[in-house]
Amino acid sequence: MKNFDELIKKKLECARKRGFYRTVDLFAGCGGMSLGFHRAGFRCVSSVEIDDKARASHELNFHKAAAPFLYKAHPDITKITPEESVAHLASLCADSTEAVDVVIGGPPCQAFSRLGRAALWRLAGKDHAHGEDKRATMYAYYLQYVAKLKPIAFVMENVREIGKHVGKNIAEEIALTAEELGYNVRYTLLNAVWFGVPQLRERTFIIGIHKSLQAEPVFPAISHKYKLPVGYSTSRAGTGHIEFLEPHDHYVDHLEFAKRTSPAVTAEQAFVDLPPIKHHLDGRKGKGHPRRTEDKMLYGSASNEFTRNMRNWPGFRNNGTEVSGHIIRYTPRDYETFRRMPNGGMYPEALATAEVIFQEELSNLEKKLGKPIRHGSHDWQELRDAIVPPYKPDRYPNKFRKMWANQPSRTVPAHIGKDAYSHIHFDSSQARGISLREAARLQSFPDGFKMCGSMNAQLKQIGNAVPPLLAYAVATQLSQSLCGVSTEISQKTNLSKTGSPGGRRKLKCH
Repeated sequence: MKNFDELIKKKLECARKRGFYRTVDLFAGCGGMSLGFHRAGFRCVSSVEIDDKARASHELNFHKAAAPFLYKAHPDITKITPEESVAHLASLCADSTEAVDVVIGGPPCQAFSRLGRAALWRLAGKDHAHGEDKRATMYAYYLQYVAKLKPIAFVMENVREIGKHVGKNIAEEIALTAEELGYNVRYTLLNAVWFGVPQLRERTFIIGIHKSLQAEPVFPAISHKYKLPVGYSTSRAGTGHIEFLEPHDHYVDHLEFAKRTSPAVTAEQAFVDLPPIKHHLDGRKGKGHPRRTEDKMLYGSASNEFTRNMRNWPGFRNNGTEVSGHIIRYTPRDYETFRRMPNGGMYPEALATAEVIFQEELSNLEKKLGKPIRHGSHDWQELRDAIVPPYKPDRYPNKFRKMWANQPSRTVPAHIGKDAYSHIHFDSSQARGISLREAARLQSFPDGFKMCGSMNAQLKQIGNAVPPLLAYAVATQLSQSLCGVSTEISQKTNLSKTGSPGGRRKLKCH
């Protein structure tokens, strides 16, 4: 049996000499997590994603970032073993345990299950593990990769509800299982707005570092201050209030600020260099205006630190004067409602606004016809259907939401792939849902990052993704932690060889 402690140290030294850490991204989506890690000096060599369009997006962007034949995308984690996922690296490695340095990824939130820790351990230790409900075993497949590939570290992302699911703290069960696999593990809640993302989006991060390195996982210091509204559990971080059920021994109540902080990035700041879209309001639906995702429009002249970051992201720069993907859905029934409803308003306000518009238009039509229109008649119903949305206010109170210009956006959901009502543009003169490019900006995807599929497919990918700037903050902190360990190991090695620290090479860590 291999001495895994020595294997981990060998992999850390090889990564130092190579100049980057190799990652496998599980449940990779289009690559939000990989993109943040890429910027921090990690390189994805293998990804696993079942959605065809998302997998194509990941491959399009990260295959070019790897040396020839050093990247491969796989479709279904239930039909491929960890060893098979890195088999294309066989010429570089003695076996699969030497192929990958860090495992990253976010198992789908549908995977919340009634599995106990014993079941997670059992599944993680098998090559082909299948529970009664495949969705309930997704965490176990992730842990299987940790068990089989023996990474230096791993980073798992998921929704906050992972800490309170059917009376259990799944995050703690995952941490305990990973601890038995040989890792020091910690987890916490991080909000994307704390790290320069123009969006309130809180997620659980679980980080493990192999015990042989004697390093405890550390979470990134908060770089952007913002007073979080009620409903976001991280607003209570640092107060001792814990959003995870007991036991939560591996939980960290994280609220560490950087020495220098900036204000949160607002929606207006995120969109400032994107040209306004108004052609839909006068019936010019297409001719001479972008409709395809690859169509381009000229940037505006305004800019700020965030927009420059989005246009000049290392490895994904958009050096031209034009931006693609700035296209919208056409929803003519709702334009006037979008225009009139208050900023911050949700579906009840939208419905009330639409009712006022309907009464105005009904009165105008009655004057035009010179007679009253009977309530419930064909003409009455036809006019109402053309103005008033049909959803019940008590069932879908959050279906509509008009953004504030001077605040970060609320969470961008995967459902935005079906409609953009959850993110109505704050500028009433534009009276529309946000564009594809604006959704990407709210998630901090750079303009040079390319996605595959239709507008709807791309919006779904965006909503499902880890915000790249959040991933970058986590990856940077992990890189610093591993770099410190690598330096310490190198010093001890040199001392054991020479008896003194003289002649020690300066380490190059990324």
